[in-house]
Amino acid sequence: MSKVFISYSHDSDTHREQVLALSNHLRGDGVDCWIDQYEPAPPEGWPRKMDRGIREADFVLMVCTEIYLKRLQLEEEEGKGLGVAWEGSLIYNTLYRDRTLNHKFIPVLFSSDDKAFIPTILFGNSHYDLSLPRGYDHLYRHLRGELGETMPPLGKKRFVRTIHSDALPTVEGELFGRKDELALLDEALLDADTHVVQFVASGGTGKTKLLRHWLDDNHDKIEALIAWSFYSQGSSEDKQISATPFFIQALKSLRADKDISDFNTEEEKGEYIADLLRERRCLLVLDGLEPLQQVGRGMRGELKDRAIRKMLRCLMGDHSSLCIITTRLPVRELKGRRRVVQHDLQNLAPEDGVALLRSFTEPYPVHGRDVDMLAAVEEYGRHALALHLLGNALATYLDGDVRKRDTLGELIGDYDDVERHAFKVMQAYEQWLEGTVELKLLYLLGLFDHPVEQDVLEVLWEAGIPGLTEGVDKKAWLVARRDLLGKFQMMSEHEGRDDLFDCHPLIREYFGRQLQENEGEAWRQAHTVLYEYYKGLPEKLWGKYLPDTLEEMQPLFRAVVHGCLAGDMSESFHEIYFMRIERGTKIYLKNQPTERLQLLSLFFEVAWSQFSSKLDPATSSVIAEWSGMELWRLGRPRESIPLLTSRLDFGYKHQNHDIIVGITTNLVEIYNCLGFLKKAISLANAFDSYLGGIKYEIDFKNITALCSKAETLHKLGKHKESQALFEAASGIQANREGKDRPKELLSFQGFQYCQLLIDLRQYEEAYSLSKSIISIASNHRDHNDACLGAICAGAILTRAPYGNRRAAIEQLNFSIDTFKLLDQSHDWWPYALIYRSEYFRCDFNYEAAKNDLLETYEIAEPSGMRLHLTDYHLEMARLILAIEADPDQYKEATPDREQRTLPTELADPDEPGILTLEGHIQAADKLIQDTGYHRRDAELAELKQQAGMSC
Repeated sequence: MSKVFISYSHDSDTHREQVLALSNHLRGDGVDCWIDQYEPAPPEGWPRKMDRGIREADFVLMVCTEIYLKRLQLEEEEGKGLGVAWEGSLIYNTLYRDRTLNHKFIPVLFSSDDKAFIPTILFGNSHYDLSLPRGYDHLYRHLRGELGETMPPLGKKRFVRTIHSDALPTVEGELFGRKDELALLDEALLDADTHVVQFVASGGTGKTKLLRHWLDDNHDKIEALIAWSFYSQGSSEDKQISATPFFIQALKSLRADKDISDFNTEEEKGEYIADLLRERRCLLVLDGLEPLQQVGRGMRGELKDRAIRKMLRCLMGDHSSLCIITTRLPVRELKGRRRVVQHDLQNLAPEDGVALLRSFTEPYPVHGRDVDMLAAVEEYGRHALALHLLGNALATYLDGDVRKRDTLGELIGDYDDVERHAFKVMQAYEQWLEGTVELKLLYLLGLFDHPVEQDVLEVLWEAGIPGLTEGVDKKAWLVARRDLLGKFQMMSEHEGRDDLFDCHPLIREYFGRQLQENEGEAWRQAHTVLYEYYKGLPEKLWGKYLPDTLEEMQPLFRAVVHGCLAGDMSESFHEIYFMRIERGTKIYLKNQPTERLQLLSLFFEVAWSQFSSKLDPATSSVIAEWSGMELWRLGRPRESIPLLTSRLDFGYKHQNHDIIVGITTNLVEIYNCLGFLKKAISLANAFDSYLGGIKYEIDFKNITALCSKAETLHKLGKHKESQALFEAASGIQANREGKDRPKELLSFQGFQYCQLLIDLRQYEEAYSLSKSIISIASNHRDHNDACLGAICAGAILTRAPYGNRRAAIEQLNFSIDTFKLLDQSHDWWPYALIYRSEYFRCDFNYEAAKNDLLETYEIAEPSGMRLHLTDYHLEMARLILAIEADPDQYKEATPDREQRTLPTELADPDEPGILTLEGHIQAADKLIQDTGYHRRDAELAELKQQAGMSC
């Protein structure tokens, strides 16, 4: 029981009696309370008695009155109230010692009027007015430690949704099976070491349904979510789509400070989004990523979109939540990486397929013997979408009898084996729904490769297209939608978007194909209506014939899509794409390469290989050049070769020397960076012969031909032959007429010559040339050429005996920073990164050197730039050797050279593990032998010797 000491002043006999009554009441209630009236003459004397009483008490009740406060504050007449003054000194010193934290002293009042006399130092603490009905009870509970209510246990953290952007469709029906996949997602969401999960499966397997079910089940657990479906932009594997709509939505949802047009490079955009996702702890779902991958025959699933690639690389390394991907082909950049889980989603288990069929109960429940149900499931390949459609067909048209499935006719047409079962049921639906508005609505959805707004469909409804929308009123269309959603379960909904009409991509694909093949005129008229609608939308919405922003241009982009599908390729190109989007020769989309490439792909029957037959050869040739250059710019040089080759053939056919010179130069450069040196030298020789055969008199063209061949010879290791050609080109340049014409090789030709001079260690001549390149480029504000000159100057100042290291890093930093601003990464950027890595290595800044090499690899490996990959491996080997020689600089290095690796994740995804010193040298050796890149023979031999490897 608590021990209590009462401090009070002897104001009057009545007051003394009140205090005694309080003490007696407390003792009667079991509280060990003491006042001076119990012991009028303590043997140790009052000062010590009061000191011990206050020290030993659990609580000190201070009975506050006007006289008590006056004596406590030493304001009483001299000689009066010494006891209270002494107790006050003890109380103040105790509080001082305890840093004013009060667990002991409790102000008590006999009258509410005495509240004004509570000492200031205790005024903020609890006090008890005994004149109030429950005053004594509250004091008593305080002394017993029972004043507060019982504190309940801590509950779960309250759910607060901070970000919610969910573009995944709502999928009808239950989810059957998939327990392992659901558990995987649950574990991944809680596992800090899992940053990315990718589900891989063919179309219709149930990837989206799995994610929809899991997201719905975890609705109250996920506080920040961005879920995006790229199927909404088309599901065809050979389709070229843009990730811009996703990034626009992500920037809005993440409340970003930047707009989609504020980024200088695709990589900057991807990294910025990744940073925001980490900062907001946001779960990211990317459903149907394959349109952004290389998924054709012989392709490995690399990402085509550089911004998405950079974003995923960032999230792989560091993410505060989780990124979930579904795709038909594994993303190569994710394969074999730490913190990435890949799961191959199989078709349904037999028992789950049976459960799915039996889940259809209206108007007739699906029924049959277990053996018949299992047979049906196996016949339809356990394919989720096919079984879903079959179950609904049995319940709706076949009395629910599973045996009547054999009445469905064989599929007509050439379809993929995996998805043909689903198309077989769709074919039956097409027959059952013949002549209905429901079938016509499915045909309309097949006109699009994305969910479509009701406003757009109403344009088609009102157009009265014969055989498609003629004679059908709006109410009938809406009833058809209701039935396709409910009765037939062939359409899907989007949360909060009642205006969207959508269905599974395979359903769109089937019914769109049927409309195009069997009702070609209706197909053409419908797309013509959409073309006219979209091309007039910018003026209707914004009053602009020429929209300004990417968002404002979206209607024109769709106008091009539908114009091409209507067969009006020429008008779509010249009137919409060329005049209103590109603004003629202004090339308005030059800083938006993915959007530009997406639109250009529409003018092909087969992307990048077969042009539309409705374009004239000259237009096709221009599109080939533009497409090829954009593919190269986006790090896809292999795909650019056939396009540029066709443009070159056009140039030879029409004897257009400007086309021949420009395209040949670009093709030689592309062949060189890919390591096809034999093709490069063959093309350069043919170019040289062509110019000689026509006795071409324009010096610039001859210089270009000589330098293209010289550069290739340099890479082949034929330095003398290369130098002779460069000197010949330099001689032509020096003798060119013109008052202000420079006398040295400039631009890329000057850069190429500088590279040779650096290898030959002719640093003074090389440095003089690099300064000329920089000077002329600066005068003409040519940032590309200025960067090329800066790369050379930085390399020379790093290597030359008289080099200025501060100037070297300034030049290299300038070139890299400017290339990033210009979004130029296709061949020149890696040169600067490799040279800067060499600078950092020589400066003992090994971490910076490694980072530049990682960036080089990220550019060169997906693009197949084998020469840059060779240089990467050689420089990585030199870096490892430098670290081994300097163990104090790197804790994992060992003097006996057993530690021959760097802690990176740059191993070939097909061969997991970190490359060793020997591994890098062997990789470089193989690349040199495969490509003929003998320019690096001496460096390779030197590294082998240093590593103790046989030559």
